[in-house]
Amino acid sequence: MRFPVNTVTILIILLLSGTLLAQDPLADPRSLALGGATVSTAEGIHAVGHNPARLALSEKDLSINLFGFTFGLTNNLLSVNNYNLVNGADFIDPIASDYVDKDKFLDDMPDDGFRFNTDFHLPMPGLNWARGTTAYTSDIVVYGDMGLPKALMELMLEGNTIDQELDLSLEEEIIGAAEWGFSLAMPTGNFAFGITLKYLQGLFYLGVDPDSSWGTFNTKIEGLQGSGRYLFRQAVGGSGFGLDLGFATGDIQGFQFGISLINAMGAIRWHGPSLTKDLMGDMVLGLMPWRENEYFLYTFEANDVTMEGFQGVPLDSLFNKESYTVFESADSGLVRSEGRDLSSVNPKSFVTDYPAIFRMGGSRIIPEVGRVSVDLSTSFQDRLWASRGWVLGLGIELLAPPTFPIRMGLRYGGRDNKQLAVGFGVHKGFLQYDMALALNNGFWLHTAKGLSLSMGLTFVR
Repeated sequence: MRFPVNTVTILIILLLSGTLLAQDPLADPRSLALGGATVSTAEGIHAVGHNPARLALSEKDLSINLFGFTFGLTNNLLSVNNYNLVNGADFIDPIASDYVDKDKFLDDMPDDGFRFNTDFHLPMPGLNWARGTTAYTSDIVVYGDMGLPKALMELMLEGNTIDQELDLSLEEEIIGAAEWGFSLAMPTGNFAFGITLKYLQGLFYLGVDPDSSWGTFNTKIEGLQGSGRYLFRQAVGGSGFGLDLGFATGDIQGFQFGISLINAMGAIRWHGPSLTKDLMGDMVLGLMPWRENEYFLYTFEANDVTMEGFQGVPLDSLFNKESYTVFESADSGLVRSEGRDLSSVNPKSFVTDYPAIFRMGGSRIIPEVGRVSVDLSTSFQDRLWASRGWVLGLGIELLAPPTFPIRMGLRYGGRDNKQLAVGFGVHKGFLQYDMALALNNGFWLHTAKGLSLSMGLTFVR
């Protein structure tokens, strides 16, 4: 049996998901190029989001982001090498020239299945500036985390194994938000503390509700058994708050240190009053699959379905399934919405967490050469850009000459496993242009499973 892989389909899926929306958000080119190892070295406006305490220790008094963006796309399975391996491969005949051991292929697949995540950051030009120990920031961010469960891949390649229950749970999320922040750093001698207060303006949300969605499939001697329930939520307009905390040191015999907690207590409550809905609600809703305040519910159930049952019997009579749109109210829960006017509905709000990131690290100045930095970071949950596992970041920045810094970074650990990045800057007078490119989930072009690109132009004085 041949396992067909449609190149065009894969590229369309990946490109569409990336256009709409990767990992721990490294939202500026310097941080991306240094593998995220900037908690002790971030400067000016770019200290916000990494360590607000660094505002008090920056060399320049004024910095304004004039233009910039960061885009990333990562998956955990497909690289150029892996794609060439499975494209048209034979998973059955071991003597075939293009034979691939499907058991090894499945063993190499992560337990959470085939997943890809993307991120997009767009600092609003001219509305991100830092002066002295204060900063005002405004970014548009879009994150996506999507995939297919490993059980579905096992079912496709190995068929139905007797008495093996397959978990068909779906974990899908795309979220867009605008982050508005005010940062303040408080110097104390050679140390500084910093804080960022964030207003999180929810733009849109699409996802499978993890608390009320599930699916299983099992093959018994008596027949096929399975059931599932998936609630797909959407929302336009939401609001919430977040908090960043930081501590940093100045130069201590050539060393600098920093600690920060980003997005502490961050969350967005949807369906509440929102400037987004007032200004852009109709436009955004026109791009959404369902009406305002409307969700989609899909259920299925199969009990002891046998091969004999398929003979001359409609498939719908063997598999009981329902799919319909619903709305959710605080009084009556989920209610069918077909044919109903939802303009007067008072929807029950729901909350999405904004995952927090903890960072700590240090750096060493090498006179007349540059700087070496190291960071450790982790999160408290696995969703969107966050990973519970520890991530090690190593960065090297060559600053001779200082007008043309060259950077290289390495990240290892966490959900995305590894990243190799390079970047450079052109700093002339009051303008600083920086650019970075990273290979995600791999150290070589043919083994990487994604790319990240970032560039920015900053005015400094």
